Order: sequence, then structure tokens, then C-alpha cells
Amino acid sequence: MDSRERAILNLDKSVEELLRSLTGGLERISKGRTAVLFSGGLDSSLLTALAQPFSELRLYTVGYPGSHDLEAGRRGAEEIGLPWEPILLDDVLLRKAIAHLRDQVGVTDPVTISFEVPLYVVCTHVPEKVLLSGQGADELFGGYARYSSMSPEELGEARIADLKSLLFEGYLREVRMAQGFGKTLVCPYLDPKVIEAGLCIPTEELFGEMGNKQPLRSIAQGMGLSAARAPKKAAQYGSGVMKAMKRMAAVQGVDLGRWVAEVKG
Repeated sequence: MDSRERAILNLDKSVEELLRSLTGGLERISKGRTAVLFSGGLDSSLLTALAQPFSELRLYTVGYPGSHDLEAGRRGAEEIGLPWEPILLDDVLLRKAIAHLRDQVGVTDPVTISFEVPLYVVCTHVPEKVLLSGQGADELFGGYARYSSMSPEELGEARIADLKSLLFEGYLREVRMAQGFGKTLVCPYLDPKVIEAGLCIPTEELFGEMGNKQPLRSIAQGMGLSAARAPKKAAQYGSGVMKAMKRMAAVQGVDLGRWVAEVKG
């Protein structure tokens, strides 16, 4: 019995269907050598464990030295047993990434830029042509902090609105950016069958004893992943990108928006 079969044993039917949809999607898109944008958190750890039988995976974690994600990525890769490579950020590389995202991709919002930096860095540093990303898990499974204070009705409306925004804006932007570097971006949580299965899970079941994104945590726990109980850490903070941006803006004595608008690559 493999880890996926073990995970199914104690799942509700709706979460079992979600697992089958995720696994089926990963099997369909299997393309041999694949780079995983790996933070060591719940979303990327679960995808990695589920994709392991179908692809030749290498895990990459982007971050400033000493950042949360680099340590979590190292531990997570060791637990799963796959090759892992850190990609270290510095201020020169960060400025280059911001200039590209601003001038070539058209992103000017500092927060949006900050969480797109890891994708840019992976696109420009890895040899693999296929990139596996956990994008969409927060919108589909209630991963954002603001969701926790919403009523079930409000959360239901918010997750639909946020999914639509991601699918028609952020996801398309990321796909085009990856294509510009000759890469194919794969986001299994945004597979139509996974979205359908996820939306069948009542909003009140997205939170539980382990925290938010309860359906994913239940699957991860069944597979024996320690990330099942990992707290949410936004990419821009886990990588150290936002801290570095604020630091450089403060040195120049300008607000973050102006600094982003004027930074040279």
C-alpha cells in the first residue's frame, strides 16, 4: 500500500474525491523532468508527494540566506527524499527580478511583485522546462488569514471571486511569464476537476483542528507529511523578499511604491 492509498483510508468522501482529482491531474500532466517551486509548506509538499510516482522531480527553494523558506524547504525535501537545491537571493538579483516584472510583465504593485519574484528566479535559474506550482490552494481551500473571520456564506462568495480573479489575471500572467523563458507552468490546484472537487467541500469544512485548508491537511496527514501542520507563510515573507524591498526603500528614503517604480535592474 503506497502513501496515497494510506491517505484515502480515513478521508471523508468529498476529500477522497479531491485526492483522486489531484492524483489524476498529476498523472495526466506528467512530463518527465519537472522543477517544483518548493517552499516546504503544505501546498508544495503535498503536490510533490503526490507527483513523485509520475515525474522526475527536483525541488527548488528561493530565498534570502537565513529565510524561513530555505530552512523549511531543506527539511521538507529531506523528509520526502527528493533532490533539493536552494536558489539564494541577494539585492542585485532582487532588483533585476523587480525590473523585469515591472517592465516586461507589467506588474507595478509591490505586494504582487514580491510574491512573483520566486517564479521569475526559478524561470531564470533552472534547466527543467516544466515547473510545478502550488498556486491556487489558498483561494480554493481558505488559506488566507482574512477568510478565518468570514461567515460560511461570505467565505463561499470570497473563494469564488478570488478564484476567478486568479484564473483570469494572476495565473495567466504567470503562465505567460514562464512561457517567455521557455517554461511550462503547471498548477494542479487550478485543474478544472480539482476546482470542481474542491468547491464541493462545504466552506465550514475548510477549517478544523489543524487550522485552515483542512482538506489538504487531512490528505497530507494521511500521507505522513509533517507539513500537514505547517502554518501558512506568505511567499513574499517566507522568502525574505518583502523585508529586503522595505529595507532598500528605507535606505533611499522613499515609500515602497516609489522605490519599485524607480529601481534599476
